[in-house]
Amino acid sequence: MRFLRDTILLMNRALREAIRQPANEIGNAFIPLFFYAVTVGAVGDVAREAFGVSDYKGFQLPVAILQGAAGVAGGAGLAMTLDIQSGYFEKLLLTSTPRLAIVGGRMLADGVKSVILCTLIVAMALAFGSGFETGPVGMVALVLSGGVFALCYSGIGVAIALKTGSPQAAQAGFLLFFPLLFLAPTFAPLDVFATWLEVIARANPVTYILEGMRALVTGGWQWGSLLKGSAAILGMGVVTWTMTAMALRGRAAGG
Repeated sequence: MRFLRDTILLMNRALREAIRQPANEIGNAFIPLFFYAVTVGAVGDVAREAFGVSDYKGFQLPVAILQGAAGVAGGAGLAMTLDIQSGYFEKLLLTSTPRLAIVGGRMLADGVKSVILCTLIVAMALAFGSGFETGPVGMVALVLSGGVFALCYSGIGVAIALKTGSPQAAQAGFLLFFPLLFLAPTFAPLDVFATWLEVIARANPVTYILEGMRALVTGGWQWGSLLKGSAAILGMGVVTWTMTAMALRGRAAGG
């Protein structure tokens, strides 16, 4: 199938770019690992008494996963603007390459890079002493969830890049993640939130993604949380891929 073949070829190109520029990937790894270590070090000893969390290392692991995945996904938009500015994107449009493969390869590469990064984060958390209630199968599920989240979230930056062609604007896709993350139960459970903040958090899709991932680490196979988290990721994917498809159509039409 031509679409699949071209998507894989363009994914491999994006992965080779990452290998040639490892500094970017080091930065994506450093930020979540740094915040994980600092947060656990600052709050871990009082978490049980403060809000009833006995395994704060495990409680914070999904936060690091989402930070890392979002950081990786944020690079897709910037890379797309470089392709646009260099003229490579327009050359691809003149070939028989399916248009969705042009963006799909870039976004799929972010999913692969995120899986690698999430594996590193999980390994570090286990070294720190984090528990993992669902065992090796849950670890695989968590890592794959991080990869799918990156694949879905990268659509925001790619859509902005296709619409504007501006590296500065494309980077805003990553910045949008921080309000979503910090308006979710990032550092404490929902039941200790102020009422107004709990209302916002319950309307935030990242809350359900975070709680679904957290169930894998600290709660076990809690299917309600897992299904809600999966639905939130897929719902995000529908929105972001629709945005990307519309922006791609406009860019291909010269808009």
